[in-house]
Amino acid sequence: MFKKIAVLLFAVALLANCAFALPGSIGYIDVQKVFKDYKETQKAQEKLAKEEEKFKKEFESSQKKLADAEKNGKSQEELEKMRKDLETKLDPKRTELLKLNQQLTDQLQGQIVKAVDKVAKKVGIDVVMDKQVVITGGMDLTDMVINELN
Repeated sequence: MFKKIAVLLFAVALLANCAFALPGSIGYIDVQKVFKDYKETQKAQEKLAKEEEKFKKEFESSQKKLADAEKNGKSQEELEKMRKDLETKLDPKRTELLKLNQQLTDQLQGQIVKAVDKVAKKVGIDVVMDKQVVITGGMDLTDMVINELN
């Protein structure tokens, strides 16, 4: 009888310990807020916007050339060749712009993950999730991560 009570008390103590450990070991961040409030995000957006503007100007210029050629009575065959040439010229720049966007995003994500890891270790958090998947419980690390980044 004593063994059964001891085992039961041990099981209750273990469950209680787990119940108290779980809320303290889970944290969450508002990923969108972190991206928005991180100073480097603004710099990356400005850099990307400059490149997008350059591409936009080249694209508009090529469209103007096509419109002018059409007004000047170029044949459909000539217009089609011109359109293909302009697309061939713009396609690598479009690809480069997409690569830049991906590169900047990857850099920001990497920096954010490092900051999240650092903050989580400081406060003793084992698991950090996006705020959108947490219904209840956990510890909000958003502001601490933003402070770490900036």
